[in-house]
Order: sequence, then C-alpha cells, then structure tokens
Amino acid sequence: MLIRLAAFLLPLLALLLYTRLVAAHAAGQTHRGDTGLGIALLLGVVALLMLLGFSIDLLLQLVRARHRNALTDAFVIALLLMPFGWVGCNWFGVQQSTVCRLPIEAFSAVLGWLQL
Repeated sequence: MLIRLAAFLLPLLALLLYTRLVAAHAAGQTHRGDTGLGIALLLGVVALLMLLGFSIDLLLQLVRARHRNALTDAFVIALLLMPFGWVGCNWFGVQQSTVCRLPIEAFSAVLGWLQL
C-alpha cells in the first residue's frame, strides 16, 4: 500500500520541484518562452502514464483478489481523475451541484496547499 502511494506521490513531487526550479530560472529572463506549456505537457504525460499503470494494476489486483491493494489503486485513480472533474464542472457551469462540489473543493484545496 505504501509503495503504491509512493509511486503516485514521488513523480508528482519531482515534477513540482522541477517546476519551481524552472519557474525561478525563467523569471529572471526577458524571454520566458514556453516554460509553462512544457511543464503542462510533462504533467499530462506523467498523469496519463500513471493513470494507465494504476488502471492495469487495479485490474490485476482484482483478479488476484487483493482487495486492499485494489482499493489503494482505486483511490489513486480517483485522485488522478479529480482535475478532469474540476474542469468538467467548471466547463459546464454546474459548480453548485452535489456531484461537482466534492471535486471542486478537493482540487481547490490541493491547489491552495501547493500554493499554485
């Protein structure tokens, strides 16, 4: 269980540290370029690869009847899908519905905690 959570958190932590380093370096330049776009694409690739990997692992854990590991995988997949729920709720303007309130508040809290 801890290994699965570390496999989820460590790439994101490395990307966060890389983002802060690159943003500090780009802030001193007159032509910042596409630093933000590159970081967003890197985050998208990392998130899609983790989503694919954890989805495959979830299926394997369900077949092997390791329900505790499958529950951890489902939790990580829910965390990876949370930004999609946030964007979808804001896109369609249904922020006040019961279904949308949870992803919006949770994702906003994560963004606030990361100071982004």
